[in-house]
Amino acid sequence: MRRIIFFILGVAFTGLAYAQSHSESLIQQKDTTHYNPIIVNVSSATSYIQRLLDSENLWRPDNDTMKRALVRLLDHTGEPYDSVETKLRRFNFAEIAIEPRQIIHYDSLQVRWLNDSTFILDTAFLEKDPFIVKKTFPAETLDISEIFFKNELPDIKTRIDSLLKTRDTIYESIIDTAFLSSRNIEIFRITNEGILPPIIPEGSHQSVRMMPDSSNLLWSDTLGILLADAGSPFYIVPDTLMPDSLQTAVQTLLAFTEHRDSTFLILSDIYRRPTPFWISSGKNELYRFWVKNYKNDSITIWIGNPEKNELSFILEEDVDVNRLSKESIDDIPIADIQPDLNLASMEQLNEIPVYWDYELSSTFALNQTYLSNWSSGGENSLSSMLDIIGTSKYTNKENKTEWTSSGRLKFGTIITEEHGLRTNTDMFELNSQWNRIIRKKIDLSATFYMKSQIARGYNYPNDSVVISKFLNPGTMTIGLGMEFKPFKNTSFNFSPLSYKNTFVLDTANIEQTKHGIAGDKRSRQEMGAQLLFRNKLTLLEDLNINNSLRLFSSYLNKPQNIDVDWEIYLDKKISWYFSVRLNLHLIYDDDIRFTVLDEDNQPVYLPDGTIRKAPKMQFKEFLGLTLLFKF
Repeated sequence: MRRIIFFILGVAFTGLAYAQSHSESLIQQKDTTHYNPIIVNVSSATSYIQRLLDSENLWRPDNDTMKRALVRLLDHTGEPYDSVETKLRRFNFAEIAIEPRQIIHYDSLQVRWLNDSTFILDTAFLEKDPFIVKKTFPAETLDISEIFFKNELPDIKTRIDSLLKTRDTIYESIIDTAFLSSRNIEIFRITNEGILPPIIPEGSHQSVRMMPDSSNLLWSDTLGILLADAGSPFYIVPDTLMPDSLQTAVQTLLAFTEHRDSTFLILSDIYRRPTPFWISSGKNELYRFWVKNYKNDSITIWIGNPEKNELSFILEEDVDVNRLSKESIDDIPIADIQPDLNLASMEQLNEIPVYWDYELSSTFALNQTYLSNWSSGGENSLSSMLDIIGTSKYTNKENKTEWTSSGRLKFGTIITEEHGLRTNTDMFELNSQWNRIIRKKIDLSATFYMKSQIARGYNYPNDSVVISKFLNPGTMTIGLGMEFKPFKNTSFNFSPLSYKNTFVLDTANIEQTKHGIAGDKRSRQEMGAQLLFRNKLTLLEDLNINNSLRLFSSYLNKPQNIDVDWEIYLDKKISWYFSVRLNLHLIYDDDIRFTVLDEDNQPVYLPDGTIRKAPKMQFKEFLGLTLLFKF
């Protein structure tokens, strides 16, 4: 603690000495008894005031009016300033009284006693005790005459055992001076002459004494400072010349800012329409101003600001003032002017390219079923589905490139009285495709596709075992190939070089075999070919059909078994915002196996005792009234 305070005091006095040396650089000595503060330029004055503002000990915490004014002055040296000038000019720097004072800093150090007169300063961590403990067993003499020359001889074994039981042990603690010396820990002793060796050097203004309970040493240090009077905004000042140097720096900056100060004016015409105008010295620009009368006649004048507090008004050249009046038709001269019928040459306008195009569409569907005393049976339910699609497209006709990226989030829930809230739709997709045009309707293409879900999935009615969650499983496909666009909004993308990766990251909680991955692996990687078909068309009025078919065949694992992902949805618009949507989604993956059930809905077992599994067609259908927004 003592070292930390000495370090802080050293930094503070170094800063005061630095400020004092730089403040003296602003002062020119005329003779041995008088100093005349002179600021060299605006830069040095600014630097000097900034150093004073950065000094923590200079300013009183409860009187910072002067400090705020100096901060605003520095802020306004590069722009117009306001009432700071008046505040600084009225401040009387000559009334600041500075007197030398002394302050005392205290610190305490914990003492660890080794014995009654020896101690160390407990400032370091010791990995072992600074004592060496020795055990001593004192010997006891057995007089043989007591055994052989007495009338009654005791039993020798009993006598020896008695001596061993009554023997005592002496413990000695010795200070491990070698260990303390290896850790650079000094040992001090209390004598009649004081503490030896001395903790502080002779002639030092520091002092040290032991606390009454002998648990700590009290350290004190006396420092000399220059203290300003309580009526001033200053506290500890670096030197007695600081007020004069500060006043000179303030006057220099005030004169500089006054020369370049600006005044804001509002010029208004007869209809009180304002025109802003700044009065600044040294600006030669002219500003146009229209002067009107009540009859809306107007002339143009140019307003300038050649010098400080000076305005110039210049009338527009070639001004011809005419006023309409009623005249007899006989007195109106009619000029017969043949118009110029030649076509004027015009330059072709260059089209400004728009590279990016964005689209965001969101569809929300809500279905409700309510039954009361319904004889045919049934269950109350409320279902909802949210489908958000965001698309960005970059088109550069000069480079013949296109880059289309899209993201889709499709999430639906259903609430019933018997089963509560469940998730019935969960899909998260990312698509990115880069095209390079090589011929009309034929492009080189690179595609990226990723598909997963965001929430946990269960095989209802069993809602205790999680079978899927975010990125468990996940599918990623990367392909290189060609794209053919025979019609508008119709494309065939064929990627003969494609890589497909199906992965499950959390195999500890998710059974990867349900998603076509071997039990001893976390992913299934395939090389093959991919065909992607997209189509948008309008059959009837306001009936839109979107079709997307994705086919993938693995070269190395049963290429005849093609993975199918086909989604089609139809939208029939019935108002500005509402439409009826039919969504059909079909998936077939030969690697995803389902349990085969018999007629009694029981699993079918193979001869080896395992449950028989086979691939099945996955199908999902949704029909409902939707609320559609597009941006």
